[in-house]
Amino acid sequence: MSAQVTLLLLCDQSEPYFLFISALKSAGFQVLIARTAVRAKRFLSNTTVDAILILDSDCCYGNAIGKQLKRMAPGTPILLRSEKNRERQPGVDSFWQADLEDEAVANAVAVFFQQSLATSRPAVVEHPPAGKKDVSSAGAGQQPA
Repeated sequence: MSAQVTLLLLCDQSEPYFLFISALKSAGFQVLIARTAVRAKRFLSNTTVDAILILDSDCCYGNAIGKQLKRMAPGTPILLRSEKNRERQPGVDSFWQADLEDEAVANAVAVFFQQSLATSRPAVVEHPPAGKKDVSSAGAGQQPA
């Protein structure tokens, strides 16, 4: 990944997800961990994240918190790991299931998120400051006009 992608993980216990968190970090993600919905909201109030992963739907009532977090970060994908098949709820963009205590599965999910989120990010286009000419388009050996 060229630019580091920041994930906000919402889970009340990080121990069961140690393998998954390690896999995400190995894949180049910056991982912020919020153990409560209140902490997740604090992160969002002063940090930009590229995606929100809710791992423990029981700890924060995934659907309800998804809706609240979506209001704070409307363009940010919110993905809820759920043990049960559910219909899409307001605020939650996707439900997913995976055995994150299995190292191979944890690594595969991290790579999937890496590829999915890296390709969905808008390209950064740098423009020259106002009043300066772009010299990058000048031919070899030519002076900019």
